[in-house]
Amino acid sequence: MTTVLVLSNGHGEDVIGAMIAQEVRALRPSLNVVGFPLVGLGKPYRDARIKIVGVQKSMPSGGFAKHGVGLFLRDIRAGLVGLTASQIRHLRACASQVSLVVSVGDAYPLLLAGLFVRRPILCLSTAKSEYIHGHYGVETWLMRKLAGLVLARDEKTALALAAAGVKAGFAGNVMMDGFSITGENFGLTLERKVVGILPGSRQEAYRNMVAVLEVVRRLAAATDNGLDFVAGLAPSLNGRLMAQTLEKAGWRCVRGDAADFESGIIARVYPEGLNEPCVILTQGRFGDVLNVSNIVIGLSGTGNEQAAGLGRPVVAFPTDGPQFNVRFARAQKRLLGDALVLVEEGGADAVAREVLAILADSARIAKMRRAGHERMGEQGAATRTAKIIVNYLDTGRWEGCNLEEE
Repeated sequence: MTTVLVLSNGHGEDVIGAMIAQEVRALRPSLNVVGFPLVGLGKPYRDARIKIVGVQKSMPSGGFAKHGVGLFLRDIRAGLVGLTASQIRHLRACASQVSLVVSVGDAYPLLLAGLFVRRPILCLSTAKSEYIHGHYGVETWLMRKLAGLVLARDEKTALALAAAGVKAGFAGNVMMDGFSITGENFGLTLERKVVGILPGSRQEAYRNMVAVLEVVRRLAAATDNGLDFVAGLAPSLNGRLMAQTLEKAGWRCVRGDAADFESGIIARVYPEGLNEPCVILTQGRFGDVLNVSNIVIGLSGTGNEQAAGLGRPVVAFPTDGPQFNVRFARAQKRLLGDALVLVEEGGADAVAREVLAILADSARIAKMRRAGHERMGEQGAATRTAKIIVNYLDTGRWEGCNLEEE
């Protein structure tokens, strides 16, 4: 049986790997597609019902050991060296059964695949972009030596890799396939402009939501309550804790009823003592939140990228972090270009003014939409990547990406 091994090193990379594995299996059910997560336990593979092979163990750093010596030392004490040795042994043991490796992440899984599996490699280079910081020379060298084809996260990066002698292409950003749109409109008539809110997925999201509500307060005052607001909470967030946080900040949260829950609405948020503005809190309907929104106030990493890719103008402002701090926000601005406006000074008043200015300028909205599509690519990247994989297994040729093909 032909086996495709998906080797990934991080939670986001596991998500991408699992989506591609599902698409490959859908195109060619006879293939044996397995996941080998190098960091963590590989939950996205389990959720997608993709068989997991190899050895997994959670590390204290959560896969971010390279971001600090302290994190790296904690992982060493927790058994990182032994885990790495065990993973290498398993890669060697399964090598004879593998027909193709899909490496997802930075150069690390590519290096492991090249050294210990020694089968054709499709490398999905998700960690670097020319818009922020291109690949180091050693990474480019490894790609030239080890990868049959490298799929970059954007076209500019693919062109830079190709100019450096790497067989590279761009099939789209798989994260654009990481959400679905069902058509749910959360009871909104859509006669008024809708402002989407993405507070992020980490612990800081609770504080971020409070900060965004101050922008909402100013937008409502400036438009005489002429806008609608809908927030998309990540599955990792606790809805009850979010409500408690907002109530401590002076907002009133009304829990949704059974019909609301069916629509993904967990609560409606109002200023204390008032019935407007109303912010609809949703969870599990990320794609629908983007779909109904005319503009997004985003303090999210992947969420902001997905909103831009769907053509929604994004307005962001740096927070105290630890994720969405000034450094991260500026890097995301470089990544998304004109698709995102970063407001660094002036607080909630300045953010509200920027939102209103964009909503009033159709030419600017069109420019931001084009930039988002250009930077993130169209949806369907997982399917396009799966077709490249299946075609290679059938023909031995790397075809199907939009750059020069041999």
